Amino acid sequence: MKGYQVLAHKVVFNYNDAFEIFKNKATTYGALNRLEKQNLIKKVRNNLYVTINPSTGYAFATKYQIGSSVNKDTFISHISALEYYGYQNQVSYVCYVSSSSRFNTFEYEGIIYKHVSIKSHKGIISPSYTELIKITDVEKTVVDSIQTIGSIISLEELIYSLEIIPKLNEKKIIEYLEDYNIQALYQKTGYLLTLFNETLMLSEFFFESIKKRIHKGVVYISDDAKQDGIFIKTYQVVVPKWLAERG
Repeated sequence: MKGYQVLAHKVVFNYNDAFEIFKNKATTYGALNRLEKQNLIKKVRNNLYVTINPSTGYAFATKYQIGSSVNKDTFISHISALEYYGYQNQVSYVCYVSSSSRFNTFEYEGIIYKHVSIKSHKGIISPSYTELIKITDVEKTVVDSIQTIGSIISLEELIYSLEIIPKLNEKKIIEYLEDYNIQALYQKTGYLLTLFNETLMLSEFFFESIKKRIHKGVVYISDDAKQDGIFIKTYQVVVPKWLAERG
């Protein structure tokens, strides 16, 4: 059908994208209705569509492409970004999406798309060899995830990711920590990254920079640390016994 090939190349599109093809309001709505009835496109939510592969009956778009297209500045973040990079061992049925403008949670094809507020929009990239995906870089993802331990990501899930991340750019980590400017986040980040520094190979200067931002005040790294927690003096953080025993 006329216009379908162009839309199929877009993978995810909205009304304005379709209007550019069909050039007329009535023609555009008519074409969208016909394509949807023929199962060549599907409506994901208001003003967001995906094109369907006729041979499979499924959308060409991935959940990361859909999440990145909810509105003009949405991007994949937190544990969903870790999953995209291959740093999670389970596929989640929730896709966490951040943007400056909030949207209501919605579901499409078994995936729930949830908005997450985020303080800074630094560190957003478009990965090479992909289309339509906007996502936080690894360093921003790590900092955001540490900030949301217990709400979006569990401590165990984050530990799994930190075990397999091969490297981190310490200048970026410091930059993103400065954006948050929260002492508790410095404490948690310093402690957690120390545990994995044999592989991350962050400098002593990096850890000293973090320590300089820590003054009086003890923080619990997670809720279970309140039950059998062990105090780590260097970062004034209380951590679960199982984590402290790692070293």
